[in-house]
Amino acid sequence: MLTLLMLSLVAAPPATEVAIEVFVPLCDSALIACGRGGAGDPRSLEANLYWGAAYGAERFLSRATGFTVRSREDGPSGSAVLRELVIERAAARGERPVRLLLRAYAGDRIDTALEDFLRAAAGASQADLVVWAGHDRLMDRSPPEIPPLPGATPRPVAVLACMSEQYFGPVLQPLGARPVVLTRTMMAPEAYLLEALASAAARHGPSDTAALRTALVEAYARYQRITRRSASSVFSKVDAAGGAQPR
Repeated sequence: MLTLLMLSLVAAPPATEVAIEVFVPLCDSALIACGRGGAGDPRSLEANLYWGAAYGAERFLSRATGFTVRSREDGPSGSAVLRELVIERAAARGERPVRLLLRAYAGDRIDTALEDFLRAAAGASQADLVVWAGHDRLMDRSPPEIPPLPGATPRPVAVLACMSEQYFGPVLQPLGARPVVLTRTMMAPEAYLLEALASAAARHGPSDTAALRTALVEAYARYQRITRRSASSVFSKVDAAGGAQPR
């Protein structure tokens, strides 16, 4: 029996990787208050609030336990994408490995980032989860028109931005994208939330709305130093179909 058990373990197929694609428009002081110095420089990969600062995407995730940078490639001159970063999260027992593709967009090209994100959500991406982490541009402007993508499969999406339920929810619905994470209040779209999202996806899959929300609430409470109840008010309760539940 022991031999048979060992053979079955050896023959077990590896866990399927979870692919997460993250769109990060750099913070731009021309749009919102980002902080001093380079924190609001829309093209500073080293100092920007959402990329190179302590809780910025590259700096934080590249130092997070269990996360490893696999590739880093800067965009060509004049490109809206300043850098593409691939980071992998190692799988513990019972987890799935996670691969994150993060794109840093110049903050003054946030409209390009928004259009690319919405196209990815509509099915241009093959990722298991498509994420926006940055300023809620739809608070400032009308939604761009995204034409249908014939034969495409809309993706599950997470929008880590201020009041994304109100502003992104109605835009994602006609695209067929299924929100798994939305927000109800003003908030900080910092990289510990990406860490929590990746870890929850590794344990529960990228579409378990309750597990994703729990992980985000716990991380937000810890890093913002607020109560769990206060953190819970930030994130929408999204049902399995992608609809936000009443408060």
